[in-house]
Amino acid sequence: MSSQRIDRVNELLQREIALCLYRVQFDDPLDLARITVARVICAPDLRKARVLISVLSDENGIPDPVEVTRALNRKRKDIQQMMASHVVLKYTPHLQFVVDDTLIQADRVLDILDHLPPPAEED
Repeated sequence: MSSQRIDRVNELLQREIALCLYRVQFDDPLDLARITVARVICAPDLRKARVLISVLSDENGIPDPVEVTRALNRKRKDIQQMMASHVVLKYTPHLQFVVDDTLIQADRVLDILDHLPPPAEED
């Protein structure tokens, strides 16, 4: 499968999964406004897809990103069924929700850069 096609499939799955999150009834009360589907990485054979989610937490660390991914993985089958009814693919990918920590890493790099000493001036 061409890389352009898999990129389009990833974007399509990302949009549809984000919409499906609002349609699924969760056992745990989740604040869906704090959850973002950052990226979807689908395998070239369309059998598996990793869904990278970003969770905005407050100063107390609530909601916990690990608990959010557990809740999403518990409802994985329901989300897959809804997604399959709206997206027609040869195979419905098996979804795996994981925390996207690239924002945390980027924030850490920017913090390190902010604390670097200024360069010494040359005479």
